[in-house]
Amino acid sequence: MSPVLQQRADLTRVIGRWGEALTAWQAHGSDRDRDSAILRFELAYEVAWKHLQALAREQGFESVGPRQAFENAFRLGWIEDEVVWRDVLTARNQAVHVYREAWAQALAERLPVLQAAFVRLLERLPVVGPCPE
Repeated sequence: MSPVLQQRADLTRVIGRWGEALTAWQAHGSDRDRDSAILRFELAYEVAWKHLQALAREQGFESVGPRQAFENAFRLGWIEDEVVWRDVLTARNQAVHVYREAWAQALAERLPVLQAAFVRLLERLPVVGPCPE
């Protein structure tokens, strides 16, 4: 499996597991489920920007970090809602500071909108095929 194809599979799986964590949190309201959803968001963010970096490179765009990877994805038409993705960047930066209960709760309440943006991103990305032999 090519690295880009593996990244796509990983991203698809991570976004799905994030959705499962959100569903569990919304159904049960436990701190553990909430924290799991936050961690899945962080993981989805990391996998997504690295995948976008690889895809953009194939289109002639270099991305030296997450912000530039998301900006290139917007330029390439893979991201449509600039406001939501700005919130994604802000939320990721805040996620590393969720040691306060109120911050964790506020972040978790934004996660369903952010997860929907990741699902839309996945739908808009170009098809990747197996590595030619």
